[in-house]
Amino acid sequence: MDLFIKKMNEIAKSIGMLNSNFKNPSGLTKKGQLSTSYDLSLLLLQASLNPIIVKVWKKEKYIVKILGDNPRKLEIKSTVYNKSLNNYYDILGGKTGTVGFIKNLSVLLYAKDEIYLVTVLKAKGNRFHQVKLIMDTVLDNKENDVDTTSFTVFKYPLKHIELLKSFKPHSILSKNESNKSNPASITKLLTLITALEYPIDLNDKIKIQESDIVEDSMNNIYVGDIISLNDAMHFMLLSSSNILANAVARYIEENYL
Repeated sequence: MDLFIKKMNEIAKSIGMLNSNFKNPSGLTKKGQLSTSYDLSLLLLQASLNPIIVKVWKKEKYIVKILGDNPRKLEIKSTVYNKSLNNYYDILGGKTGTVGFIKNLSVLLYAKDEIYLVTVLKAKGNRFHQVKLIMDTVLDNKENDVDTTSFTVFKYPLKHIELLKSFKPHSILSKNESNKSNPASITKLLTLITALEYPIDLNDKIKIQESDIVEDSMNNIYVGDIISLNDAMHFMLLSSSNILANAVARYIEENYL
């Protein structure tokens, strides 16, 4: 998977993620895999420009169809939609990142006729509540006690889409936004952006191999399962499958790199 990971890092640098380094496509902990809340907000911005990703973001639930020796259907749910935040601000999309005690969140929110991009790293307690406190601070100009290691808030830039790759937005509120930390599963946004650089057919199928299998507690995926690229992307964005992140990266490397 080295060629795919190399491509991931090239794309990260091209969109301005200058303080990031990625070692795998899933976001599982690996020495040297680091990013910042600022860089991951840039990543979220780029993901929001991709219509395939945005289409998946609109779904809170989705039925995936798995073929192979054990054919079945599974309902998966988005990890991004949360009442403690969505009751106050409209969640347009984003990605959670969880590894052990690390709780990250990168999310697009709509409030008062504006779109905001918020990334929090190593939030304490409920990460969605921490984002609410941050947004309350932004909109009400009232300081709140936000318990995260770092965070970044952008207003969504009103620029021509083609200019955004070279556009470096300034945060309107931040804390330690240059501090490096484990990005966890927010990494999957970069994995998908990288995969979608190629002319893939979303109806193509991937057969899960032993080399794809890693820790994936939220998803029951097994060697021999056959899954469409479209369903694989839903697994990655909604229920954050580490196995499917590996499988998609392998598929791209085998067919395009």
